[in-house]
Amino acid sequence: MTTWYTTGTPEADARLLAAWDDAPIENLEVCGMLLEIAREQVLAYAPAMPAPVEGEPIPDPPARYVYAQLQQARNLWNAGRVSTGGDIGEGQFTFTPRPLDKTIRQIIRPVDGKPHVL
Repeated sequence: MTTWYTTGTPEADARLLAAWDDAPIENLEVCGMLLEIAREQVLAYAPAMPAPVEGEPIPDPPARYVYAQLQQARNLWNAGRVSTGGDIGEGQFTFTPRPLDKTIRQIIRPVDGKPHVL
């Protein structure tokens, strides 16, 4: 069973911190917004999921979507903490976060290696 990352309950917070040890959990509103925005971005980029069948439970999201949500939330958080030059870190050990970067897009929509002809 795969579910989206959330905050607000001890179980949800513990699950989030187990996956993202420096999540901004001290501010639940900001952390919750990051997770919600990341989920919305993943769903907007992802192929459409089949409509739920009436009377049946809504299917869980694919694990790759949930993982992409976590990585996108991290990127969003890091993008908000960058220096004026756009980098995080000091000296030669810096990086520039790029929200919904190529790696995250490939997690959401893996390349299947099959040709697609219209």
